[in-house]
Amino acid sequence: MEIIIKELRIRNYKCFENVDIDLKESTLLLGANNVGKTSLLEALELCFTPYKRIGEELIFVKEDEILERSKEIILDVLISPEGDTFNEKWHQFFGNFVVEGDKEDFVALRTIIKYNAAKGEYDLERKALNAWPESEEVASFSNFNTSSVRREIVESIPVFYLDAKRDIVSEMNDKFSYWGKLVKDIKLTEKDLEEVEKHLNDINTQIIDSSSILKHLTSNLNKITEVINSDRSSVEINPVFRKIKDLDKGMEIKFKDKDSESFSIANQGMGTRSWATFLTLSAYIDWKVTEMADEEKPYHPLLLLEEPEAHLHPQAQRKIYNQMSKLTGQKIISTHSSIIAAQVELEEIIHVYKKGESSNLNYINLNDLSTAEIRQIKEKVIKTRGDILFADTLILCEGETEDQVLPEFFKEYFESEPFEIGTNIISVGGSGKYKPFMRVAKALDIDLFILSDGEERTIREVEKQFRQVYSDATNQDIENHIKFLPNGSDFEDYLVKENYEVELVKVIDSIKGKESFIVDFIEKNNGGNGKSKPTEKKCNECKQNIYEREIKDYAGREGYEKAIIDCLSGIKTDYSSKIGSLILEREDIDKIPLVIRDLFFEIAVIKKYSVSKQFAKVSEEGKYVKVNKDTTKDS
Repeated sequence: MEIIIKELRIRNYKCFENVDIDLKESTLLLGANNVGKTSLLEALELCFTPYKRIGEELIFVKEDEILERSKEIILDVLISPEGDTFNEKWHQFFGNFVVEGDKEDFVALRTIIKYNAAKGEYDLERKALNAWPESEEVASFSNFNTSSVRREIVESIPVFYLDAKRDIVSEMNDKFSYWGKLVKDIKLTEKDLEEVEKHLNDINTQIIDSSSILKHLTSNLNKITEVINSDRSSVEINPVFRKIKDLDKGMEIKFKDKDSESFSIANQGMGTRSWATFLTLSAYIDWKVTEMADEEKPYHPLLLLEEPEAHLHPQAQRKIYNQMSKLTGQKIISTHSSIIAAQVELEEIIHVYKKGESSNLNYINLNDLSTAEIRQIKEKVIKTRGDILFADTLILCEGETEDQVLPEFFKEYFESEPFEIGTNIISVGGSGKYKPFMRVAKALDIDLFILSDGEERTIREVEKQFRQVYSDATNQDIENHIKFLPNGSDFEDYLVKENYEVELVKVIDSIKGKESFIVDFIEKNNGGNGKSKPTEKKCNECKQNIYEREIKDYAGREGYEKAIIDCLSGIKTDYSSKIGSLILEREDIDKIPLVIRDLFFEIAVIKKYSVSKQFAKVSEEGKYVKVNKDTTKDS
C-alpha cells in the first residue's frame, strides 16, 4: 500500500469518550456484544463520508450527565506514507496538507460534529491539522490548516462498509449496492449494444407471436387507449427486457453443486448468500482499483467488515478470512470468531471492552516478549482456546479433573453457567503452562483466577510466573487470585483428605461395574511394585539420586486412601466426568469443596457476581475461612 491510516482518535462518539486506536494494514476488532466494535467502524466511516445526517444520539453522554449543546464529537485520523515520505502522486494530491514530521511525513484530518443553533441541527465539518497533538491536547488543539478539505481528498479514501445483515438477494434489488453499481453499466460497445438489443426485440416479438395467451392479454390491455383517448397510445408486453440498461433488474444468480441441479441464490441458505455479498464487494473493489489505476488517480480503499463469519461454518470461516486478506486496501474487521482470530498476527488484534460508562480497548503487548513467548501465546492460547479473547473472567486449573468439575461447581455456586456471565474455565495441562494465558489475560484486562496443585515446587513456579506477568502484584493479590490445594495435594489427594471418599468409591464402582471394587483392588495390588521414586542414595558416577520402585502398602487408613488414589489414576477420564455431579448430591455446603468455595468467594467479591442463597449466607456468616497452603479447616 502507498499510504495507511495509522491512527484514529475518538472523542465523545457514541460509547467512546476518549480512545486512541493504532491501526495496521489489517486490524481485527474482538470483543463481546455491545462493547463498541460497530461504533468504532462507524466512527472511521464518518471520517471519510462526504455527507451524512447527524443526530445528538451519536454524542457520548454519561448516565447522570445532561447533554450540552456545546459538546462536540472529534474524530482525528493520521495518514502516513508507506515509507518516510509520500510518493509524488500522493504528495501532489495532498498538497499543503502534508506535514513534515520528525520521523515521517503525515497528513492529519479532523472531523468535527457540533450543534448549529441557527439551523437547529448538528453539522459535520472537516479540517486539516498542521501538527499531530499529544493525546491529552486533542480537545484544545486549534492549529488548523486554513485551506478547506476538498471533497476529492475524502473520496480518494473510499469506505466500503459491509455490515453483518448483508444478503445478496437484498443487494440485487438495490441499485446503490455494490452489486447495483457493478451491473448498472455492463460496458458494451455501441456495435455490440445495437446488435444485442435487436436480438432482444426479435426474442420478444417471437414469444408474443407464439403465445395465444400473451396475444389475448395484449389485445385486452390495449383497451386502455380508449380511456386515455390518444391515437398514439398502445400497450405492449415484454417477456424479456428489450434494453441493456434494464438487464440488471432481471438478473439472477444460480448456484449449483456437483450433485444437484442449479437453484436461484434466493433459495440458498444465509451462509451462501452472505458469502456471495462479500465476493460481490471483492469484485467491485478490484474493478474500481483497476479503473482508478488507469486514470492514475490516488486511491486507498478502506474496508470495514462486520462479522464476516456470520452464517458460515468453521471451515468456511477459514476460507473467507483467507479471501479477505487478499483484498486490496486497508481492512478493519470486527468478529466474534475465535477461528478468524487464530489466523491473524497478534499485533493486529484490538480488544474492545466496556467497563463503566465508556468503552475502551487494549492490545497484546509484544514489546517485552521473546519469539518463543509470542509463539506460545499463538499456539497454546489463540489457536486452541481463542474463546478466552471474549471472556470477562478466566479461571485456570492444572488437570483434567478440575477442568470437568469446576463448571459444575460454578453453576451450583453462582446459579449460572460460566459462559452466561462471561467466564471461561480452562485446564492448561500442567503447572508450568500458565504463563501464556496470564499474558493474554493481563493484556486484554481479563480478570484471572487460578486453582493449582499444592506441591512446594508448583507453588513456587506459579507464584513466580504470576509476578513476572503482573509485576506490580502484591502478596494479597496472589492470595486473592490463586488458590493452592493444601498440604501439597493434587486434586485427587485433596478430595480424599477432605472426606469425599464415599463419592470417590461410588464413582469407582460405577465405572468398574462392581460393588466394593476397591476391596478387590487392594487384595490384588497390595505388596506389588509401585512407581519409581528418588531415594537418598546417589550414583557414584553421575551423583544423581537413585530411583527405586516403591512397594504398594494399602494397610490401614492411610493405605486405604492411597489405594483409592491409585485406582482413580487408571480411570481418570471416566472419573473426571462423574465425580462433580456425585459430590453435588450432598445437602450441606460441602457439596462444593472448601478450596473451591474460597476461590468462588474471591471471584464473587472482585467481580460482584451474585451467588446462590445457600452460599451467600455462608459467606456473610463467615462459616468458612479462606484457604491457603497451610489450612483446610472450617472456622
